[in-house]
Amino acid sequence: MKVLLDVGVSPRLRQPLQQQLGGVAVESAVYHDWRSLPDGELLTVAERAGFTTLVTADKRMTAEQRLPPIAIVTVDNNSFGGLLAAVSTIADAIRSTLPGESRLVPVARVRR
Repeated sequence: MKVLLDVGVSPRLRQPLQQQLGGVAVESAVYHDWRSLPDGELLTVAERAGFTTLVTADKRMTAEQRLPPIAIVTVDNNSFGGLLAAVSTIADAIRSTLPGESRLVPVARVRR
């Protein structure tokens, strides 16, 4: 398993998510400098790079793109506090979403 965080998902989620997933590789599209890639191209590049799951905040991605054989986990809020509070739920979705499937994970807004 290899997880990619889309540009709209904070790269700061990488380490907490990696810990929740027991050390599975979690990388960021920002780290790979894939910020400017359109969604379809990002999915293709991610698949070729061996990623099995994409975590995104783009709720339209699954409707607008032909899904490659990687899992798409969509969070409905990309605030870092909310993502951090939901990290175990996100990890569960990553584990249970099969390649070619998509899943929406509700993330509550957390006030600071």
